[in-house]
Amino acid sequence: MAMNTRMRGGLALLTAAALVSGTTAASADLGSSDGNSSGSVAAAFNNVGITDASTLAKGQLDAARSSFSAAGLTAAGYPPGGTVTAAGIDFTMPDTAPGEPDNIAPNAEPSRIKLRGQGNAVAFLATTTSGSRPFNVTVTYKDKSTLQTFALTNTWTTATPDPLELVHDAFRISGRNTPAGADVDTSKQYGMFVSGINIDPAKEVKEIAVSGNGLAHIFDARIVTVPTLFKVDSRGGRTPQPNSCDPLVSGQGICDAQAAGIFEKADPSAHLRYTTQNGVLPADANAFYNEVTPLSSAPASYFMTNGFNAGYFGIQELEDRSKIAIFSIFGPQKGQVPDGRLTSKVLYAIPGGNLVIHGEYAGGPSIRIPFHWELGKNYATMITEQTDTSDGHAKIVTAWINLKPTDEAPEWTRLMTVRTERPAAQTNLSGLYSFIEDFKRDNLFTAGRARTASYGNAYTFSPAKDSWVPLNKVSFTGQMSRLFTIQNDAFPTAGQPCKVTETVTGSSIPFREARSNVNSIWNTASKSCRNPGSAAPIAAAKRDAPLYVQETFASITATVSGTALAVTGSPYANDEPLHVSVDGTSVATTATAGEDGKLASTAITLAAPLSAGTHTVTVTGKSSGLSGTATVTVP
Repeated sequence: MAMNTRMRGGLALLTAAALVSGTTAASADLGSSDGNSSGSVAAAFNNVGITDASTLAKGQLDAARSSFSAAGLTAAGYPPGGTVTAAGIDFTMPDTAPGEPDNIAPNAEPSRIKLRGQGNAVAFLATTTSGSRPFNVTVTYKDKSTLQTFALTNTWTTATPDPLELVHDAFRISGRNTPAGADVDTSKQYGMFVSGINIDPAKEVKEIAVSGNGLAHIFDARIVTVPTLFKVDSRGGRTPQPNSCDPLVSGQGICDAQAAGIFEKADPSAHLRYTTQNGVLPADANAFYNEVTPLSSAPASYFMTNGFNAGYFGIQELEDRSKIAIFSIFGPQKGQVPDGRLTSKVLYAIPGGNLVIHGEYAGGPSIRIPFHWELGKNYATMITEQTDTSDGHAKIVTAWINLKPTDEAPEWTRLMTVRTERPAAQTNLSGLYSFIEDFKRDNLFTAGRARTASYGNAYTFSPAKDSWVPLNKVSFTGQMSRLFTIQNDAFPTAGQPCKVTETVTGSSIPFREARSNVNSIWNTASKSCRNPGSAAPIAAAKRDAPLYVQETFASITATVSGTALAVTGSPYANDEPLHVSVDGTSVATTATAGEDGKLASTAITLAAPLSAGTHTVTVTGKSSGLSGTATVTVP
């Protein structure tokens, strides 16, 4: 697929042109003859994907700092500099020491690889830890012409071959490394995969550049000549459809979706992913502020504003046309757990909020409040994080919403505070994104239905700099299907809002007629979108938006009579073990908060009566680490 950007009426429009493959069938062995060395790939390495026992904390394959085990790779026959033969192509493993950069994680700023030579394809040895991930590829030929397309890779735990043969298995090994230990999760298999793009065999390649959202990891790349060209998907991350009727795969015919009985479960989604001007979030990022102006809506619309690596937050229009704000946290366990089983601790929930525990969120909590937002008005939302230093926990996350449009006096309100164990290691705020979604998922569509929103003024906060850092590089990810198109037709001229428009067309659309793009990087600080959003400057948010959560219990009281100490109060965490001390000396370690989060009157027998004077009673949650104090006076 060739992606082009052109200007029309002040808007940057995306067009897509079909990339025609020379064959419709590809076997597991592509039968490659290598046409290029991969030595220049190492010069672009920017990520650590292989560690040993002494470098575990340096892993960067995901937010939990996972990595391949160097010992496991060597034992499987893939040492540093070793050969990996897959799909008939010989790749070379990175010849680097464990804990040193060994792969390219394509980010917003393109990574340039000085691959030179001729062939009919470029092949990649890659993986990801998060779903099926595309990355952009720009091929520059010696004659200065270019090809813009993208390649895919699979998540490293994928256990079955790709039914569309867009991605081929390279190898799998048992276990992975994490900061918690080497060669953990040995019951699971972790692997790398082969994918590729087709290029003009008559032209000489000068270099290739790869970009993306940082979730793919490329360990080797080379120019090859293959008798069977790579299959090319027009959109990454989709659910594979039957080969017999799949117009999104090059070489397959255009089909009528309705006649073939192929339907999406819902209208497709459009995403925005955010990063900074240099493509790197602050290492200490602890807040994600964003604004949204809903412009058109329909029942079952979700305008998600603050997505991150442990949950998401935004505003919705329900099926009955009522409107809410909703914040959801993912639980620590993968897969589903029974509805109603809470796997993360709720430290605070807004009174009157509807708290729901979703199995699909792995037992993570979701809270909803009525929020009567209006079309055309701009609203601000924010999530903040606090480090939770207690054993086995990762972070404390809070959702804030300004109940007033941004052109009115702010009314910031806390919806919920949750201690989440996902990911399972200490990490900073990352994976920042937004989306527009149809959440009904009832296999029905309505022609002419549109969801439109303007997103802008996205910022993160750096405590070290004591300042807001603008998230002014945006990656747009559109998904195409047979009955819908999503148009990114509004990254406009300076001073106008940046928006993502989802338009339902109500008919089958050949790929070549659709308008969409995958992971196009837009610099909202540039002329194409200099001042995104229609809200006031971020300075107002910094002054008015609360950045930190009070780390004490709402109310603690204590009384003492002789050796009898009674403590009552309302701590944040539900059903949490508590520690009670007097003047720093432990007097009880078995007190427990009730199911409703309230500490009933707890009678504690002291070893001896307290001396005359004022004494400080401290109650600390054993798992959350949150504490509160009260004083007692002995005459």
